[in-house]
Amino acid sequence: MKWVIKRFGDNFKSTEWHKKNQWRVIWTVGTPLTNVWAPAVEELIFRAPLIIAFGAMSSVAWYGVFVSSGLFALSHWFGNKIWMPEILSARENGDHKSDDVVAEVDRLHQKAGRRILVQKVLHVVLTFPLGILAGYYGIKYQSIWVSFGIHSAWNLIMPFVLPLFVLLGMLAFLGISSLWDRMRWKWRRS
Repeated sequence: MKWVIKRFGDNFKSTEWHKKNQWRVIWTVGTPLTNVWAPAVEELIFRAPLIIAFGAMSSVAWYGVFVSSGLFALSHWFGNKIWMPEILSARENGDHKSDDVVAEVDRLHQKAGRRILVQKVLHVVLTFPLGILAGYYGIKYQSIWVSFGIHSAWNLIMPFVLPLFVLLGMLAFLGISSLWDRMRWKWRRS
């Protein structure tokens, strides 16, 4: 983070500056961080020991994959879960108190308590399958690069795919509940 502040200056702490330089920050900080650096570090921490310890998939290796995936998922519990688009949206809606990014993150975090808890739970639940996939294929191919590729692809694709899954889930729920109501209504009439 010090490199980022050194590169962009103290302006990096300003919401006004972020609004003016939104795409510059996305392409020079956000994308490399979420699709290269974070996956690289996390794979070295959570998958490299598995690849070293297990030469092939076995029942014992599966235990390692599940433990590693659980720890990996739990590590995603932490963090404030407030991202820059949310801060900028609050600013556009007139719901901001200061130009300081850190102060706004803290304020929005306190304001959105329950939603943050739901985000944390979902983040843990959704990263567990990623841990299993990356662990399995990392051991199978004996390559940290495979795990890294899976993780990077996941981080790149999931922000677009996840809303589709949520929408499909909601449509399925509405369809099933509608059918259930029709069946109950028919049963009551007969």
